[in-house]
Amino acid sequence: MLKGLFARGRTIKPKMRLIRGTLSKSWGLRLVNRNNNRFITAGHIRLLLVLMGLSLVWIMFAKLIVPPVIESAYRGESWPFLNRMILGQAESPVSHYLQKWDKVTITVLLSGLGFSLIALVISSPAFIRNIVGEATPGSLGAIRMWTCTILLLTTYLEDLPSIALLPVEMSQHEGTMRFLYSLPIGFAALVTSETGLGVFQWLTMLVLFLGVIGWHTRVVIPLGALCHFLLLGTLVDYSFFWHQNLAPLYVMAVLSFTPCGDGWSVDRLSKVYQGRISPDADRASPIYGWSRYACWLMIALPYVEAGLSKLRDGGSFWWNAVNMKEKLFSDALNPREFNWAFSLSLTSAPDILFTFLGIFTVVGELSFGIVLFSRTARRILPVVAIMMHIGILLLQRVLFLDLILIQLVFFDFNRIRKAIGQRLAIYRGRIQVLYDGFCPLCRRTVRLLACLDIFQRLEFLDFRLLDLNEYNRSQALNLKPDNLEKEMYVISRGQAYHGFYGYRVVALALPAFWLLAPWLFLPLVSSLGASVYGFTARNRMKLFRCDSHCPVEPLKEDGGVGAAAKTTVYQGFGYALAVSAITIIAFVVWFYHVEFYPLTSWDVYAYSDTSGRVTYVKVFARDEHGVSFPARLEDGIGALSYDARYSRVIQKCFGQPPDVDVCKKFLAASASVYNNRALPGGKLTQYEIQKWTWDFRNNPSDPNYGKLTDRFAFEINTGRALREKKLEDRSV
Repeated sequence: MLKGLFARGRTIKPKMRLIRGTLSKSWGLRLVNRNNNRFITAGHIRLLLVLMGLSLVWIMFAKLIVPPVIESAYRGESWPFLNRMILGQAESPVSHYLQKWDKVTITVLLSGLGFSLIALVISSPAFIRNIVGEATPGSLGAIRMWTCTILLLTTYLEDLPSIALLPVEMSQHEGTMRFLYSLPIGFAALVTSETGLGVFQWLTMLVLFLGVIGWHTRVVIPLGALCHFLLLGTLVDYSFFWHQNLAPLYVMAVLSFTPCGDGWSVDRLSKVYQGRISPDADRASPIYGWSRYACWLMIALPYVEAGLSKLRDGGSFWWNAVNMKEKLFSDALNPREFNWAFSLSLTSAPDILFTFLGIFTVVGELSFGIVLFSRTARRILPVVAIMMHIGILLLQRVLFLDLILIQLVFFDFNRIRKAIGQRLAIYRGRIQVLYDGFCPLCRRTVRLLACLDIFQRLEFLDFRLLDLNEYNRSQALNLKPDNLEKEMYVISRGQAYHGFYGYRVVALALPAFWLLAPWLFLPLVSSLGASVYGFTARNRMKLFRCDSHCPVEPLKEDGGVGAAAKTTVYQGFGYALAVSAITIIAFVVWFYHVEFYPLTSWDVYAYSDTSGRVTYVKVFARDEHGVSFPARLEDGIGALSYDARYSRVIQKCFGQPPDVDVCKKFLAASASVYNNRALPGGKLTQYEIQKWTWDFRNNPSDPNYGKLTDRFAFEINTGRALREKKLEDRSV
């Protein structure tokens, strides 16, 4: 019996090896590379030891070398440039500067340790495989297209040239913008030129459009990020540091360092047309997975930081009902571009409703970071964020259009695209394209059409490889070789379309041509198209000679298990370091309350106000007939018309004399623009800014929403007013 068992064991072992080998081939890395299930490998341990050594070197440098240098610079005995860095010897002792350096030491040390820990975790094979995952070039290309579209739309909605009409005293030189004003490149002159700003805005839109279509993405995407950075910075410089469009700008900055032009781009179409090596659009790779993950990170971090800011700056009970009422009522009463005030209808609502809104906001922002780790969260939390922003729009009249639209990057539309393709194939059938395999132009055209066929509607057949008689019998057609050699044929629902008319059928099947397709059916266009196609078809061998780029299918890159593992190890680690650095920088900026454009700690509505009072302003105007009415400053300077960007400057009307002068100049500029557009008799002669205070805790049912506490009147010198003043002077 024992011999039988041993013999059976010897028989089982080869079978197990065969089964294991079969599973390895079918499951790829799951059995070939067992390290994929490890979070810490030998390479990570070596890296950890190196980082620990660097931390020790930093501590020795910071505690043994730098303090004596600071002390000598304090006495003026060090290098001149170090001596100039310490200018407060009369006010602060040397211990003050040593304490500052200690804070820098601790910050750098903790940041380095945090960076090391994050890098070790996210660079592990298990994290890469289970969390980061793989993505296709098309997925990353779609993120590029959508991000550029968002910035293109918001750029189009701006009125950048009107910035030149504002007084230069309104410019704050926010963040990095101050360096641009100091450079000898004429940026200050650009900001004061309507024509220059108009040209720059159109240039930005052009670059962003090229980013949408993916033309020379290696240049266009960084250039688009730079142009929008300057445009957004100019608007912020003349208003206040608002947060719209920052997240898409961050995503554009990340895309500048990724291969986002490998999918859904003119760059890819050009490579495919020429037969050059290009990644398969539907083939997933860790590189595109890391690139996509970095884009997700730039969207998720602002939400998490916004939620943490509310708990840090507003306290653990930021969501209390009184604070939430102050937020809602203040935004509903202060002037904005939207006229509704739904929040004011909730004055008698129970406190539990406002508390729920606050808790929903904080929990929604803090939990948004889960999208970086859970596929299920990426299906739910973006929808929650969209609902939250719609609620903010309705209750607070603040439109975060960019954050609403950018949530779509978390959804995988490949499954939807493939499901639509399968449904169309079932109900409409596939469209067969018969082309001449000896024709280099036909081969290139086939490659392009295959790239644009996102629903896989087309089936390409080289008629020279077909049994034409059998094909005619199966399709009930009567195609002849002579005709197929002259022009392309398209078979759709049992009917054959040749030449230009076949291209019309193809245009209806490919979304890229849907805008063009209706025009192809116009009589004049059809006649012209048929003539152009006929000329090209007759001379295709002369116009396009076959060369080394003629193969129908472009060359494929090696993508076996070994290549995927190498990509994960070498290139994936670089992405892991970049993601770790972005995370650490973001949280250092948050921790130190940095508001230095474009860096921000995202302290959006983070303060807590439980006084139970709301202070707001009302703007009134008087026309030439002496009629007073609520004024809309949005109808003046277009660059400040969104989200009450003029709110900071009109508050200066109640400040010190220099601030009042700035406010007057702004009101004069706004009135000038309005009066230039006004009808005769409708010009403004006066602005009046009123400050109101409402104690909503004690008087929630006050129909006037408080009482007037201060007012500021500004007389506008119109042509009619000047003439009347001259007549009065003459009569006197």
